[in-house]
Amino acid sequence: MNALAGLPFALPEQIPLGRYTSLRVGGPAAWFLSTDDAVPLVQVLTAAHEDGRPVLWLGGGSNLLISDDGVDGVVLRYTATGHEIEHHGSGNLLVRVLAGTSFSNLARRLAREGIGGLEWGASVPGTIGGAVVNNAGAFGGCMADHLVEAEIVGADGATRTLAADELQYAYRTSVLKRGERGPVLVTSAWLRVHAADPDAAMAQILANQAKRTASQPRQLSAGSIFANPPGDHAGRLIEAAGLKGARRGSIAISTHHANFIVNTGSRSEGATAAGVLALIRLTQDTVWEQFGVWLKPEVQLVGRWRAEEVAALRQPARKAAV
Repeated sequence: MNALAGLPFALPEQIPLGRYTSLRVGGPAAWFLSTDDAVPLVQVLTAAHEDGRPVLWLGGGSNLLISDDGVDGVVLRYTATGHEIEHHGSGNLLVRVLAGTSFSNLARRLAREGIGGLEWGASVPGTIGGAVVNNAGAFGGCMADHLVEAEIVGADGATRTLAADELQYAYRTSVLKRGERGPVLVTSAWLRVHAADPDAAMAQILANQAKRTASQPRQLSAGSIFANPPGDHAGRLIEAAGLKGARRGSIAISTHHANFIVNTGSRSEGATAAGVLALIRLTQDTVWEQFGVWLKPEVQLVGRWRAEEVAALRQPARKAAV
């Protein structure tokens, strides 16, 4: 049975996904739905599960590298925004946030309202839903430090609430990112915050923003491409390997910060996911050969990549130069 075909509405097909990612690259989704209404999203989620089709959730698309050949299965995007504050006495505050809300916009709005705790999130790209799944973090803060509970809807259509410890947070991962709960929709999150002086909260946000502006490129990117190896920094190793400015079409290793791959937006040169992957591999091989360190990507490859392309990112193909 084709459950997707039995939906009470037409599901858009072959929708280009590049516009929904921070690098602006990637091919089409076989099926795609973007809406602020959770009901049709859950209907599609359930139908896709019945058909045995893979489901990919898109938030801000800031840590994804989608294949130029696109994505099999269904791509879903929840865009509902909004938040509400709940008081728990003695200055204890919680904020309930809908999953489609921009994390950076939320942090700034709360700071202006005299609510602190999420100042670090003003520089985090993407949505609250994506931050819950990925344990997003910056400037010494992360979701694991503030999440009280998250509301999810499974492929069976049932709504559940997961406490923070049930998400089993670790560095930039959770049970949801690892797929251990199956395909689910994150609809909202309760975050622990506190009363703050608006001027002080905004000053912290502006100070963090200044640090980020000084150290990171302003061009289109997917954030840090590689995790820092123990006791070192990926950017230092990449720069020392002489790779700043290396290009594949309009995709380049940033001359501002070597741990960023950027889309320079040149009209005469193409921007492709294949170009990004080629620079990732070039960087891994070059740093391995020169320093014996294998850099592990933080960006997640999704879509119609060949299995060998993904496997090649996990470990070096040859020994380091002696």
